[in-house]
Amino acid sequence: MDFHVLLWKFDESSTAIRQFFVRKKRLASKSARKPEDRTLTVLNILPYCTEAALENLFTSFGKIDEVFFQNDLTSEDPPKTESDIFRWVDQPPLQVDKIAIVVFHSSKGLEKFLKFVSAKHDPQILSTEASRVKTGIAAWMDQKKRPLPSLVDLKREIDEYMEAYDTRQEAEQQKVKQNLGEPDEDGWVTVTRVGKKRGTRQEKVTSEAAESAVKKKNSEKELQDFYKFQVREGKVKRKFGAYLFLAVLLVQF
Repeated sequence: MDFHVLLWKFDESSTAIRQFFVRKKRLASKSARKPEDRTLTVLNILPYCTEAALENLFTSFGKIDEVFFQNDLTSEDPPKTESDIFRWVDQPPLQVDKIAIVVFHSSKGLEKFLKFVSAKHDPQILSTEASRVKTGIAAWMDQKKRPLPSLVDLKREIDEYMEAYDTRQEAEQQKVKQNLGEPDEDGWVTVTRVGKKRGTRQEKVTSEAAESAVKKKNSEKELQDFYKFQVREGKVKRKFGAYLFLAVLLVQF
């Protein structure tokens, strides 16, 4: 598969030499985020190899625009979010055998690296004095010390998400209404009854049974979604979990 082997070790004192399997990115389709002439694919990523650590490793060959992880060698761009608080919401969980995508600022940086890795070379250092990579308990302690986002910021981002969600839902409903009675690609028209025209006896029985089931379900909910704010809070809990929902309530009250 035309992979090159990049030798590396954790730090200067390490005796164990490890390997990255790297190659120039090959794309089935064009990608604005992963230009073929500037993108490197890196395999055999260990758990403590963070985006920052890899950027520090490859920056000696040229300026790096971006480093991110993917689960496979797909040519599709991964989801990108502007939120620092909820980066994980729309992104799939990463597998243990993830791959790294390294995007150089210019094609010269990638060419310089490929020339280096094609020849005999000394192991590169992952954790340097300028950029230490923390592992084990040290990494966990560092995560514990990170400041939590403020409740005000949490509420603001959740409100922004819910506004965007409501806008999308309304647009989808309008699109469905506009397409009523429109023929599909084969010329067939799906007839949907939206008026008050009386149906047949069979339709009436089916309708009554459905209404009875809905009434029973609604009675069991004990007026759960009686108010509009309850519906909204339910969406927040399903999207962000009960913990963040309680955080929003603390801000409100």
